[in-house]
Amino acid sequence: MITVAAIDDDRMLLDGLRTWLAPVEDVRLVQVAATVDGYLDRLGGADAPRVVLLDLNLRDGSDPADNVARVRAGGGRVLVVSAVPDADGVLATIGAGAAGYLTKSHPLDVLVEAIREVASGGSAISPELAFVLSRDARADRPRLSPQERAVLTAYASGATLAAAARRAGVAYGTAREYLERVKRKYAEVGRPTRTKLELADRVREDRLDLGGPGR
Repeated sequence: MITVAAIDDDRMLLDGLRTWLAPVEDVRLVQVAATVDGYLDRLGGADAPRVVLLDLNLRDGSDPADNVARVRAGGGRVLVVSAVPDADGVLATIGAGAAGYLTKSHPLDVLVEAIREVASGGSAISPELAFVLSRDARADRPRLSPQERAVLTAYASGATLAAAARRAGVAYGTAREYLERVKRKYAEVGRPTRTKLELADRVREDRLDLGGPGR
């Protein structure tokens, strides 16, 4: 059973979630709250829900990225939702560790599949999230080509350079050159990356495993 909490200041939506999720056999809504403070106060010593649906912009003015970090510290994996896309806010929450993002316009079956994916340790990559990530142009994010990103993510995940080359469908020498380009590009934006461990750190920091933000 996947236990779920929802943090949203739209009471009608919270009531609707209870009704919509009731027939779903493997998902159970166990807690709702209007703020992150309210969620954490009720959490107490109880086990955290496996997945927390977190509204991107709560009316209490709390910072979206800080909200994600606080919920994660409480033990839940976060799936961010919003009525209106906010590229900067979405990027901030992904950077803070959210495991995915959906707009509220999606049907229930899409939400349920996203909950299952996040609960299993994966990432829920909606078309909106993929679009935002593909256009992340923050100054400290280097512009990586799809081939460079493919080699980087494979190599940083623990593969040998030869294995990373095979996964990316390129020759070993080409993969080595791509990796050197990646290191130079990170150095150029003030984030020196010399070792395999540092490359893995960059993949995690820039959420490249979610499909962006390289171009």
